[in-house]
Amino acid sequence: MAIDFGDPKSGFRHSEVITFINEEVLGNGGGPDFYLTFRSRSWNDIEDGLKSVVADSQVPRTIKRACAWSALALGVRMAAKQRERLARRIRRLQEQVDQREESTWALASELELLRQEREEVVSRLRNARDNLQQTLLEQKHLRQRLFHFDLSQQAVAGLQDERRQTEAWVQSRQKAASLATRVPSKTGIVRQPPPQPPPPILDPGYLVPFSTPFPISLACLSDPPS
Repeated sequence: MAIDFGDPKSGFRHSEVITFINEEVLGNGGGPDFYLTFRSRSWNDIEDGLKSVVADSQVPRTIKRACAWSALALGVRMAAKQRERLARRIRRLQEQVDQREESTWALASELELLRQEREEVVSRLRNARDNLQQTLLEQKHLRQRLFHFDLSQQAVAGLQDERRQTEAWVQSRQKAASLATRVPSKTGIVRQPPPQPPPPILDPGYLVPFSTPFPISLACLSDPPS
């Protein structure tokens, strides 16, 4: 018997085929020697062994036929082994593909999260920029209002000083005139008080005209309510 019925690596699926090959090997005077000798060899070694048998003129033709059937069985075994090896390789490649697909999906999800975070950061930066521009504009307006308020305060203070000086001069003139009318001189001639210099005249250029873009209110400059 050339092929063992219980060998799962023989490559044959049907017992009838195995039986026929064994009968052909045994019927031509062969045995399991050729099959067992080259069972673990490569196909090149199997073909070289068969060539040495068929090329030998001393070997009977029936033995050549038996060796040819054994080589055929070994070829089927070799093809089954290669098919199994290829199937294992395909499974490994499929596993690698599945792992890479999982990695790709994970990277895609992470990339989507990063894109969303980037959009959120960009939105926050834009809002911060808009708020900063609005704050700078309000600061500019407040500076202008403070500047015009200072000018108005200076003008008001100048007018108040002028008014006090004028009132003081008028009061001094009135007091001097009253004293002059009540105190006669030894000669009987009423002495007139010496002339006093007139109050200083405020230079018109001292008052600086201005215009405010906003109504001036002291309440707007006070501290905000707590």
